[in-house]
Amino acid sequence: MIRSASYHRCTIAVWSIACALFLLSAVDAFVPSHHKPAHHTSHNMAGFLDDVGKFFEGLGNNNNDSSDPESGNAGEIAEEIDGVYVGSTRIITVSAKTMKLGGLRLYSNLYLMGAQNTPEKGSWKASQSDNSEVNLRYCDLSGSIIIQFTEDGVTVDRLGSAPSMKYLIAESMILNGLLDELNAIVFDGDVADEKRLLTLVESDSIEKARDAISFG
Repeated sequence: MIRSASYHRCTIAVWSIACALFLLSAVDAFVPSHHKPAHHTSHNMAGFLDDVGKFFEGLGNNNNDSSDPESGNAGEIAEEIDGVYVGSTRIITVSAKTMKLGGLRLYSNLYLMGAQNTPEKGSWKASQSDNSEVNLRYCDLSGSIIIQFTEDGVTVDRLGSAPSMKYLIAESMILNGLLDELNAIVFDGDVADEKRLLTLVESDSIEKARDAISFG
């Protein structure tokens, strides 16, 4: 089987990321805790994730093959007009004061891809239509979650006019988990704002977002 150039670039990138993460943790382990500030690892990881996120953004922009059936084309879900899917409902908006877009997308995408089996195996199917969003389609097809990342912030839309109760429960688990991740990025650790992947326009916007979740 002949592999495309982008396939090989992705394979090399994944191995490079794995090795870099291993080396970063290994080096950090050998530095005595009293010789390094508490935010040392957080600074390194934030910068690393942002660099890797930008790399994958560029990799995606070089891929002009839109006919791949596994590419997660948004047209398979719904028509998009000006960043909003027809028939969708905006349920969460977290406005950003500053954002390291590549790093935040990568960090959040890793969580979302890993949450596909929440609350049970096969609950969600994740796909990406482009570098700015992740789509999670629920197994009973009654609804989908569309998470978008832009310079203005993070938004979450629900697609589906009559989502099932099982969908709403599972959606709540996914979104509460995502908000937990965003909260940690914004507030955890002794990290200067300019080093964080995300800072907020309103400090309580994540907690306000929880109020929009069906089962908070």
